[in-house]
Amino acid sequence: MKRIFITGICGFVGSNLAYYFKSLGFKVYGIDNLSRKGSEKNFRLFKKNGIKVFKKDLSNLTKDNLFNKKISFTALIHCAALTSVLDGTNQNSSDILYKNNILSTLQSLKICKFLKAKFIHISSSRVYNIPEINKLKFKIKNNNFRLQKFKFFGISKKGINENFSTESPISFYGSSKLISENLVQEYCMFNNIPFVINRCGLLAGSGQFYKNDQGIVSYWINSWKNKKKLKYIGFGCNGYQVRDCLHPLDLGNLIKKQINLIGKKKNKLIINVSGGHQSSFSLRELSLWCEKNISFKKIGKQKKNRPFDLKWIVLDNAKAKKLFKWKIKFKKHEIFKDIFLNDN
Repeated sequence: MKRIFITGICGFVGSNLAYYFKSLGFKVYGIDNLSRKGSEKNFRLFKKNGIKVFKKDLSNLTKDNLFNKKISFTALIHCAALTSVLDGTNQNSSDILYKNNILSTLQSLKICKFLKAKFIHISSSRVYNIPEINKLKFKIKNNNFRLQKFKFFGISKKGINENFSTESPISFYGSSKLISENLVQEYCMFNNIPFVINRCGLLAGSGQFYKNDQGIVSYWINSWKNKKKLKYIGFGCNGYQVRDCLHPLDLGNLIKKQINLIGKKKNKLIINVSGGHQSSFSLRELSLWCEKNISFKKIGKQKKNRPFDLKWIVLDNAKAKKLFKWKIKFKKHEIFKDIFLNDN
């Protein structure tokens, strides 16, 4: 039987990937410290569904492995990390952030080596340089910021590609993810472990542990449904700032393809993984969708930007599509509808 190991398995991305690979016939194992809201519920559901979860803090493991004997695994997917771009400046101090994200990556690599598996690393679009993005020229059209010019290295009409600058400043969170990327490359190359680094854009769908500094789509729609106050922050307070979105099941489909091909492809596999330009939207566009499908709502305003906020970040996913013949199933409005209908 094929086996897969997922770190951070009880989180939003990890749990979706767990059920996805179980549906493909994999025996699914994972590890989680259950620190996130909602993770205990996923832990109980996994137990009922025959998914083995080690209830441990990955960054504090005292042993290199969790198994008494060697059994074969196809891949390890590393999802365990703090996820907010504000981490390091909020309740999660820089000490907590770097310890969690970097040490959990190192321990995941050790487990992967023991399991003799392929390594799939979930990184972030926030490894890209903030000033270089913010100095891009934008125009306002159809309720969102749109790029005016594309004559910059690492950027095109499709968005930011893998060659865009990753020099600091990229936020404490972004730097923890970039350090982890470098650690993955060094460890896997030295130990001859096939690997891929997926720089993910905004992942969104039902079942997300919504908070205003993390899953903005889920947070916005659920707050709208529950009549909670919302506000546009910075950049003129009109909600024109733009992201793209991707459903975790589309990520799962890509990872399935990657597992089959990494090791055969010898090029450096650092990949942008996102919904791309076709799945991009502004917060104002999301509000208009909520007005149409839920109710009218007045949005507040906060003029002062939060640290590390961006007007626009859309990833060019052409490399992922070409290398792995990947097609995206869930469009942005389908993702919005999934959250609206299936979140309680």
